[in-house]
Amino acid sequence: MEWEGDDTVLDAGCGTGEICMFISQQPGVASVVGFDVSPDFVSYASQQNSSTNILYHVADVSDLSTIKPEWQGAFSKVVSFSVLHWVRDKVTALKALHSCLKPGGEIVMVFATDESKIIPNYLKMAAHPRWAIYFKDFSPNLFPWPSSDLVNHSSHLLEECGFEVLSCHTKEHQHLFESEEKLRDTLFAMYPDLRYIPRNKHEEFLHDFENMAREAQVISEDCKITEFLSFVQARKL
Repeated sequence: MEWEGDDTVLDAGCGTGEICMFISQQPGVASVVGFDVSPDFVSYASQQNSSTNILYHVADVSDLSTIKPEWQGAFSKVVSFSVLHWVRDKVTALKALHSCLKPGGEIVMVFATDESKIIPNYLKMAAHPRWAIYFKDFSPNLFPWPSSDLVNHSSHLLEECGFEVLSCHTKEHQHLFESEEKLRDTLFAMYPDLRYIPRNKHEEFLHDFENMAREAQVISEDCKITEFLSFVQARKL
């Protein structure tokens, strides 16, 4: 995706706002709106990653009632990173994002498929001896994108929702973090089921998750995460 000048950008599932801040500083970007289903993330983003050209809101990409009317057809670009594998109703989410784009606007998405290496570790934590007591009412809310949809460098789901797929591929992705703290911050943003865990135990929980992921060779000793991710770029027809 290239910034074309006066771009208005929507970050769907902005988490704690680091990507919004990065995008807001790019030449050609006029403004950024980020939304997330987590009020805590939005509060953190507003405090730690604020700028005069960024607005943050609480909204749910799969709940159309939370999508603001003024967002309809308002954005030249939409980005969504590591979000759609948390969404059960992908068609509703895609149609919501489609409605927010201007005609010809582009979307870039990154998400995990059912070939994911890290998602099984998320699910195992609910049965961990130390944490199972907190997950008595746990209902898994991980819905990785079906790899069967991503064939011939395209996506039937996106096409059905009014997009022209420009590129689509799945590959092994490695992300090296500069410190344990940066890795922990990312895991915190990626793990919405932390709501089941008392806040004063979040650090301990994430430490156990890291150890489990390291045993599965998903996280290395030098703070590198290895995962299979799908990268999709599409245009609103």
